[in-house]
Amino acid sequence: MKLPLRIASSLLILCVGLNISAASDAADQPADFSPAVERVKKLVDSELERGLLTGVSVALVDDQQTVFAGGFGLADEASHRPATARTVYRAGSISKLFTATSAMQLVEQGKLDLDRPVTEYCPDFRIVDPFTDADPVSLRQLMCHRSGMFRESPVGGYFDPSGPSIAETVASLTDCVRVHPPGKVTKYSNIGVTVVGHTVGQVAGVPFAEYQRTHVLGPLGMDHSSFLRDDRVRPKLATSYMRVADSQGAFVRRESPVFELGTLPAGNLYTTAGDLARFMACLFARGSANGKQILSPETLDRMFTPQLTEAETGFGLGFSIGEFREHKRVSHSGAVYGFSSSFVAIPELKVGVVVLANEDITMGPVRRIANLALGWMVETRLGKPLTDEEVCGQVPEETARALVGDFESRSFWAELCFTDGRLSANISGEPVDVVQSPDGDLLLDGRSRYRSKLELTRNEKGDITGFQTGGQTFRRVDSDAVQPIPTAWQRFLGSYGPEFIPLVVSCRHGHLYAMTENMVDYRLTPLNRTVFKMPPGMYEDEQVVFHPGPDGRVHSAVLAGMVLPVRGQETED
Repeated sequence: MKLPLRIASSLLILCVGLNISAASDAADQPADFSPAVERVKKLVDSELERGLLTGVSVALVDDQQTVFAGGFGLADEASHRPATARTVYRAGSISKLFTATSAMQLVEQGKLDLDRPVTEYCPDFRIVDPFTDADPVSLRQLMCHRSGMFRESPVGGYFDPSGPSIAETVASLTDCVRVHPPGKVTKYSNIGVTVVGHTVGQVAGVPFAEYQRTHVLGPLGMDHSSFLRDDRVRPKLATSYMRVADSQGAFVRRESPVFELGTLPAGNLYTTAGDLARFMACLFARGSANGKQILSPETLDRMFTPQLTEAETGFGLGFSIGEFREHKRVSHSGAVYGFSSSFVAIPELKVGVVVLANEDITMGPVRRIANLALGWMVETRLGKPLTDEEVCGQVPEETARALVGDFESRSFWAELCFTDGRLSANISGEPVDVVQSPDGDLLLDGRSRYRSKLELTRNEKGDITGFQTGGQTFRRVDSDAVQPIPTAWQRFLGSYGPEFIPLVVSCRHGHLYAMTENMVDYRLTPLNRTVFKMPPGMYEDEQVVFHPGPDGRVHSAVLAGMVLPVRGQETED
């Protein structure tokens, strides 16, 4: 029996209203989070036993209360110093949330307009713009990564250990070329957010780090945090560890170097799990902390809304906006020189999780801790039983054997192996486990992945021809059709840039690949004899340019405007 449209609509509105009211009421009721805390402790211990993490600090937040803050494992291996709630970590791109907060404070004061050209406030920001009919770059575009800017800067970026100032970093952009017209494409940019931070300092008339200390970190009570490695953070700073790539496709684990980024506002925050919990509590208090209004509720609503898009998920002003169990999730992750981090919150329920680790490129285990912990926080807040993590099993042998072999996508290569009843994969240099969920889904777990879905592709006969994962379509490589790379490309092979974060150029399946930031190999597309385009990924639509000398030998490679001198020796295909 169908209800009249008016009655059905009224019932729907009533049900939605009841759901919202129930969630709101649940957020105001006292709850016992101790069972969730005990589960989180066991979860982190299990991750430490896996061996991917060295030290971890976690904070669980319920509205204005930090229901748990603690450390696990080691903050320093050599001295066996344990990780604690007060261990200081580099938070990486979680820094961007604080840069956005400072910019929005100045917007509230009428000193900044999100949609005015940023050059009106920061005249030393200059860039080559090939899009002659495009609008000027605005703060809104920079804060939601839709400015068309490239990822890093020639000076002060991820590959530059010289520690230049923010001003010197921004000044290095004058001969760099914007990649996309503004407002058209979401392209993550560290230098874009750095321009926002530089603008904050210019308009406020004080250095960016000082502004943060006086107007953001200080009022929040984040007394163990700083954008510079000063006396408040240095004594308790964790030692971090990196897997450094070599030109042979192997990795060597070493302590990470410690220096300040020139892109300070984008990734240089030093902080603790407890301090980040204070920031999260401020969000739940609608911008209030310690009797002061850091931001207005209306400003937070704007920051929690995806910008320059009709989609309900994407980048807001600083925050990444998504969904978690039908609730709006505001979050950001971070990774910088041996540190991995996650900040995730559900404003509607006023619960959230902070995870900080001192091991490089471990967003897989960090995300596992954050997601499971957040789920238990949500279930506790809603008065529901705590659910166990879904137990996955091995991929059936018939399917596993059909997947063995070499594959390639637009961006990556992959090699799948079946050994001792287990299916595993190496995806462009990252080893991952392939497991099957109780529902039959194939999932990938590794250093940078947690339960990433792998979907099989088949031909009309039903034979497996490849798979899809992470937005990439992998097809089986026909080894008989693979051609060797041109002889002239042999000189490009090797390692470039700093020892601790090299650009490594290699060859596979007749293509050149470039490993960046010790993560994965990216497949290069030739544009001419010495210029290659980067595929979808961190440096999408940017270029690698090889510079030969008069003798024909390559002396450097330029990635996204960064000049990286040759390090490795040439190798044979």
